[in-house]
Amino acid sequence: MSTSETQVSQFTEALEMMLMKMQEVDSTCIEATKDISKREFGLVVILGKHKSLIMSEIAEFINVPMSTATGIVDKLVSKGYLMRFYSEEDRRIVRIGLSKYGGELFELLEKTMIKFGYHILEGFEEEEKEMFIRLMQKATRNLDFQLQAGLVS
Repeated sequence: MSTSETQVSQFTEALEMMLMKMQEVDSTCIEATKDISKREFGLVVILGKHKSLIMSEIAEFINVPMSTATGIVDKLVSKGYLMRFYSEEDRRIVRIGLSKYGGELFELLEKTMIKFGYHILEGFEEEEKEMFIRLMQKATRNLDFQLQAGLVS
């Protein structure tokens, strides 16, 4: 099944509009902090979802060299959003996690995203909600496959 230029154009226009609305949500959360960059904010979100990571995992998640990841973590530790602690399994491994302050920021984002999700889905019929979620998941897998294959840059 082929995709037409019109369909691609309609899709990208709808996606751009949704991304602009999502940036408004991001801006609301970032406005609450004002002292962290978008990349630093993204790291707080990743750590909120994963509870704790080691430095190599952080560098991989945010797709930067280890030295850059270390600099970002150092800034967030000094600002009070993150903390370092030793792994219970292996004391040589230093894990990075959210501090109480970082956890509060993550909770603010989660509440905002949940509210955002309700607003997106509230006008849909039950079947449309399920279909929309499945399509979003499929679109994410499609894009991930293309990124992994190096076909999208």
